[in-house]
Amino acid sequence: MLNLVINPPDAMPGGGLLNVTTRNRTLTDAPRRPEDPEPGDYIALSVEDTGTGMTPEVLAKAFEPFFTTKEVGKGSGLGLPQVYGFAKQTGGGASISSQPGAGTVVTVYLPRLEPAQQAALASGDGMATGQDRTFRTVLLVDDDNGVREVTSIMLEDLGLKVLQAANGQEALEIIRADTPIDILLTDFAMPGMNGAELAQAVRERLPALPVIFVTGYAELDAFDLDNAQVLQKPFRERELAERITRAHSGCPESGPCAATPTSAGLVR
Repeated sequence: MLNLVINPPDAMPGGGLLNVTTRNRTLTDAPRRPEDPEPGDYIALSVEDTGTGMTPEVLAKAFEPFFTTKEVGKGSGLGLPQVYGFAKQTGGGASISSQPGAGTVVTVYLPRLEPAQQAALASGDGMATGQDRTFRTVLLVDDDNGVREVTSIMLEDLGLKVLQAANGQEALEIIRADTPIDILLTDFAMPGMNGAELAQAVRERLPALPVIFVTGYAELDAFDLDNAQVLQKPFRERELAERITRAHSGCPESGPCAATPTSAGLVR
């Protein structure tokens, strides 16, 4: 709700109306965009404003991580992606309707449970256990809470189990606890221990662990990345999936790779 209501005031500098509504919705149409929900029964939570609206170009990118029309330092571009990720994690989806000068409506679709389903969940019946499916585990390290949360949502959407750490020391504590880890995905520029230093410390214990550095630097030739994969910010889910596949398959940072994001068994 916080992410949904932060943007409308900026779109209504001269004042306006902000309406929040909930209703039952049954959807029958197949999804046309990645954020659209599948056909089914939902609770629809809508936030509508009477602001400036969005152009088609902006509307097409509204759910992309790091995309923002705000000035530097005034927006991270993570609000709506977090909303979308949360909705998708629950089995729902999201949508935006907007036109320049005609306001914006953002709707989040959350699966509606029947009373029998609610009772089953409350009692624990029918809840999946960790043994029901096989996960590949990613240790995600980033000192920016917002970036880390959105990246975690992307990874989970790809079918991966995620362990999070806010800095190098937290990551090393997870490693020292002998927690099974398949891939280390770490921000490169972090206070204290940077990504390269963390990777070096981790590989003293797990020398074969694949590493992916996430960075906003355009040129990294001056750094010793030890043949690790590099993922440039900002990135999309498809790019993240490709880097994970390359890292897990032992492919070089660039060049041909026999595996694909769908054949590596890591992602759907």
